[in-house]
Amino acid sequence: MPKKSLKKKAEPKYDPKQILCHPSTWIAVVLALALLIVYGVSMYGFKNIQPKTELETAKLEMFDHLISEVMYNQKINDEKPTIKEVTGYGISDEDGVFYVTFDFAPYELDENKTPKYDGLKHGIMYFWKDRDRGTYSRAFSYHDDYYHPGGVYTEIGEHRLRERFEE
Repeated sequence: MPKKSLKKKAEPKYDPKQILCHPSTWIAVVLALALLIVYGVSMYGFKNIQPKTELETAKLEMFDHLISEVMYNQKINDEKPTIKEVTGYGISDEDGVFYVTFDFAPYELDENKTPKYDGLKHGIMYFWKDRDRGTYSRAFSYHDDYYHPGGVYTEIGEHRLRERFEE
């Protein structure tokens, strides 16, 4: 009797197009592209961030001191002496004007020479370039709350004056 030849089942050939149809392949491709983009943006950012020089560091430290001195010597209230404290500074997003925020408290001295405060108030001093005079002009605004314009803002100081009135 003749032997039957055993036929092997034909194994499917590998189809490289089939891998492109699988969803996990596309997810892996998207994640790899996102990783490359994040890496590229990070490297660009690190190249542009440079350490401050000693001169820039000294300039920033001196700025806080000078602003405090300007506020200390500025007459806020003509009627009463005033204690003042700078709380921050920034650039208004409305008109690009530089400003300094501060807290102040007018006071009177009683018979024992002890200050009697009228309460804590808040103010903003705006500075802008006066092109006609070749200098800077300034103006004040006073507020009941801790308001400051939107935009870039840096808070400074320990706010000792605020803490004194919150007790």
